[in-house]
Amino acid sequence: MKISVRIDSAAAQAQLRRWGGEYRAKVRAAVQRAMTTEATEIRAEVRRHVGGRMAVVRKSFLKSLSARVLEKDPNRLPALHVGSRIPWSGIHESGGTITGRMLIPLHGRVGRKRFKAQIAELMRGGNAYFVRNAKGHTVLMAENIREHDRPLAGFKRRYRKAEGIQRLKRGADIPIAVLVPKVVLRKRLDVARLVAGRVPTLVGVIESSVRGVS
Repeated sequence: MKISVRIDSAAAQAQLRRWGGEYRAKVRAAVQRAMTTEATEIRAEVRRHVGGRMAVVRKSFLKSLSARVLEKDPNRLPALHVGSRIPWSGIHESGGTITGRMLIPLHGRVGRKRFKAQIAELMRGGNAYFVRNAKGHTVLMAENIREHDRPLAGFKRRYRKAEGIQRLKRGADIPIAVLVPKVVLRKRLDVARLVAGRVPTLVGVIESSVRGVS
C-alpha cells in the first residue's frame, strides 16, 4: 500500500532552477517543514482509519503505517510517502484473492510462525490428521493427549470457548485448522481516498510556508 503525494510540477521545478541556489534551498526547506508538519496528522488519521475498519490484534500493525517526507535528492522537491512496512497490507485496500492450499487456524488467530511451529510439532509426534466434515471441508484434527499438552494448549482453550465446553476429555478430537484452496479478501480500507482528501490542506500549508521565504 504505497501512496505518494508530490507537489513538483515541471513548471515549479523550472522556476526553482531559475531562482538559483540559495533561494532554491530555502524553498526546499520550507516545503519539507510543511510536509513534515502535515505528515504527523496524516499518519494519525490513517492509523485511526485502519483501526476503525479492521480488528487489529497487534499494535505493531498500526505502527507499520507511516507518513514520511522523502527529501534526499537535492535536485527534486520533497515528496510525501504514505505506506506500510508490511508488504501484504495493500490487499486490504483493493481486495483480492490469495490462491494455493492454505491451513487457516480455527476459533481465533495465531501468529504465523507460532502456528507453523505448533503444527510441525504435532506432525512429528504423529498427532495431526485430516478429516472431511459434514460440510465437505477438510479439517486438520489432533487428539487431546498429555504429551502434546503444550502445542495444543491454545487450540484447546479457543475451541472450548467457541463451543461452550468446560473441559475436554483425554483422547477427544480437537479441530485445529481448515485446509482451503483460496482465500477471498474483500476491500476493507480506503487509505487512498483519505490521503487524497488531505491534499488540498497539504497544498495550502506548503504555499503558506513558501510565501514566508525571503
